[in-house]
Amino acid sequence: MTTSRWLSAGQLRGLRKVGDIVMPGNDEFPSFSQSGAIAHVDRMLDYVKDSDRDGLRLVFGLFRVLPGPAVRSILALSERHRWLPGPLGAAARQINLGVKGVVFTLYYSDVGSGRSIHELIGYDAKVIAPAVPSGEV
Repeated sequence: MTTSRWLSAGQLRGLRKVGDIVMPGNDEFPSFSQSGAIAHVDRMLDYVKDSDRDGLRLVFGLFRVLPGPAVRSILALSERHRWLPGPLGAAARQINLGVKGVVFTLYYSDVGSGRSIHELIGYDAKVIAPAVPSGEV
């Protein structure tokens, strides 16, 4: 059972629900909940502004009680934030960036206990210094 300093058990269920909608997984890739990344949510939320963290807590708490199709509809609407008027567009943009930002960051950070996401996507970033011929500084 995952615990968090910042999210209640219900808010964690909301994050898990929206995470599995955004990253449902398939035969090759684990779903968000299967990745185990949610256990590291506090590592991210420790560095989020209080006002943004409060917004995420509100949205995750709301997503916990909404049925999956309603959450999917909100996410689909949030992707169309450019066409929504004023405050509605701003709220949709914040949901789109904030919620998906948390899910994508946790999932692709490869911090979970499940299969390595980096290995699955072939991510092998490293810094290689160019060879300096002998005698040159």
